[in-house]
This record gives sequence, C-alpha cells and structure tokens, in this order.
Amino acid sequence: MAMETTSEAGESTTQSVNLQLLPANGSDQPVLANVTMVQPTAGVALLDFGFLDPGAMGALQRMARAGKKVPERVNGRLAARIAVSYEALGALHRQIGGVLQAVAKRETAQ
Repeated sequence: MAMETTSEAGESTTQSVNLQLLPANGSDQPVLANVTMVQPTAGVALLDFGFLDPGAMGALQRMARAGKKVPERVNGRLAARIAVSYEALGALHRQIGGVLQAVAKRETAQ
C-alpha cells in the first residue's frame, strides 16, 4: 500500500507499507463478476460488481452489431457492493493501470 506524505517544505513523497488483509466471514472466497458499475455519492464511490449470464451478454452484443433494438433493461445479479473513499478509488485506479500495462506488455511480447 502506498502512503503519500507532504514534508514541511511542501515536497510530496510516497512510502510503501506492507499491508496484509485478513479474511473475515468468508471474505477470502472469490466472487465472480463480469459487469462493473461505479456510482459517485457524497464522500464515497459505490463499486457494484455483478454477474450477467455470458449467453445473455453474447446475445446483446449480436443484437447491437446487427443494428437491432436491444432491451432497455437487463437483469443481472449483484455479487458485491463496495463503498470506497475517493482516495482509495484513486489508489485502485493506479493499481489497475499498472496491471493493464503489464498485461499489454505481456501480450505484445507473445
């Protein structure tokens, strides 16, 4: 986990802290999600992770490509809703960016 500090001189530095998250109440069990949504609220962002049947996703994509009208609403299953501070959301953004860069480098190397 990166901690950003500002010195008295106004210089910003980042320090790394080894953070270990311990599971509680089955939280160490992965939850499958193939759909995400972010809802900004006062003070926190709500991150919704959901699951939509892959067959339904494919059907919607085919309908859209064919120029057909897609349904106004599709029901999926909410897997988890996480409230995250905007500071933590920024850290998550940086972490995801690093992962995507590493994946892109690996794919271009193959």
